[in-house]
Amino acid sequence: MATRLGLRVLMLAVVLGWSGPALAQDAKVYELTENMKLIAKGKTERRKATSEIMGFVRPGTAICPDYLAQAVPGRGKVCTINITASDNISLATGLGALQGRYTVVVQGDNLTDSPEFVVSRGDFRGKMDFSPAILAQIPYGTVVGTLDPDSHRDHDKVRFTGTFFLPFTVPGDPSGTVYYLDFNPANPYRVVPVADDETALGFATVKFEITFH
Repeated sequence: MATRLGLRVLMLAVVLGWSGPALAQDAKVYELTENMKLIAKGKTERRKATSEIMGFVRPGTAICPDYLAQAVPGRGKVCTINITASDNISLATGLGALQGRYTVVVQGDNLTDSPEFVVSRGDFRGKMDFSPAILAQIPYGTVVGTLDPDSHRDHDKVRFTGTFFLPFTVPGDPSGTVYYLDFNPANPYRVVPVADDETALGFATVKFEITFH
């Protein structure tokens, strides 16, 4: 089934002129919760949502200096990041805006659960392009934006680009396997199964890969 699915996605990509975003990434985060509503004003319909997101940032990057990185099982030394993000997307064009706030956290008063003690924070905003998912049913979208760490108020903002990967299944697949798209050219099928650590309470999560510039 993975082979047939990969061929189907590749054929659709060729027909639509699809070329994936760059592979380099400095952070990988996952949407844990989302509250969404649809708004119609006249002939304009929009999708608005607020999400809680969590994941990990590579040390030595704009918001993860080496001294903040901590060892996380299975991931080495990284920074843990919590994000509250809101988006507003046109259902006619797939274009919209993203904004929110993030915190970098380390272990605090409970060494067993996830990190919670805030050591750094900041704001971000960007322009979203979800036209692949909304208009062409290809399950991904992109964002270009700027990040403004509180500690950098007197310095330039940090530019970033990112790709949202939406989990999906194949109708009629009896296995019910959940996949993400994969833009790695070394993967001929252009899809990868959602891993166990990419779920939250049993639900597949939206994956967001970010690169700082």
